[in-house]
Amino acid sequence: MGSSITKDHSGTLNIDFVISMFLLLVIMASVLSIAEGRLDMVQKADEAAQARSISETVASTIEEVYSGGEGHEIKIQMPPDIKGSYYHVKVNQSGVMVQVGGWSGYSYSFSKKISDYGMNQAEVTMQPKKNYTIRNVKEGKSNTVIIS
Repeated sequence: MGSSITKDHSGTLNIDFVISMFLLLVIMASVLSIAEGRLDMVQKADEAAQARSISETVASTIEEVYSGGEGHEIKIQMPPDIKGSYYHVKVNQSGVMVQVGGWSGYSYSFSKKISDYGMNQAEVTMQPKKNYTIRNVKEGKSNTVIIS
């Protein structure tokens, strides 16, 4: 009975230790996998929040230009990327949508005519890293917001 752990001839204590360590490694791998998935989800949610922020900025600028009346204009610079990911902005009469990495941020705006200088009135696409001038222009009896 006075034998030490290293001189255990039956090997049962060593097998128990190996099984315990294996179970500990399986649990640790599971926890790390879950943590990695959560961190990825947090990064994607941050991208979506920044997309929403950009859409709110563009929509509020359009509203400010429209409410400023004929001739009112504001220059806006689009960020180069969202957390290193490419994005694009689509503006139409009902609002602004920013798409990035499968996520999108949308901001509604009061219905108004939106176009670019090519008079494309269905949709205007804004690209990253570019400067745009958003201008209120009189067109007949109504005003149009032109993005160039």
